[in-house]
Amino acid sequence: MKVVGDQLSTWAIAQKDKQKQDVFGRSAFNRYYYSAFLITRQMLGEFEDRWKSTAHREIPNLLRASVKRKVESRLKINVRTRIMTESEKSRFLMELKTSLNELAALLSEAYDVRIIADYEPEMLVTFEKKIISLRNYKLTSANNWPGRARAYCKTIRRVWKGCGLG
Repeated sequence: MKVVGDQLSTWAIAQKDKQKQDVFGRSAFNRYYYSAFLITRQMLGEFEDRWKSTAHREIPNLLRASVKRKVESRLKINVRTRIMTESEKSRFLMELKTSLNELAALLSEAYDVRIIADYEPEMLVTFEKKIISLRNYKLTSANNWPGRARAYCKTIRRVWKGCGLG
């Protein structure tokens, strides 16, 4: 998906026609969102098959609540059974909370932009100094969503497996 977003972004910047710039630009935002979403959905499906079908809007809540709760529960058991120390538990929790919160915030923001791109055609993209924006979101930032999602998912997976869930 990211490669499609990259190509749409390139086309949008190359356009002289404002309408084509708008269509390619908003489509690029959309593809970057879906790339980050699919990366996250794949990870969630590895954890719990039913989590793959979570509604887009609910994924940030699932990350902050269900994924966190499941790991916290396992970590408590690990400390109680002396599989790990309290300091190891704390380190895992800090890494987990940071990555879950960052990923949830990224997906919330990206979802908001996707909704604007898909359902608010009256909100046109702007083009200034070869930077395309939709409302106050820049396409150059959206380009980073998939890579950031991948990095957060990598950390979340490591914690998930490290505490014995995977």
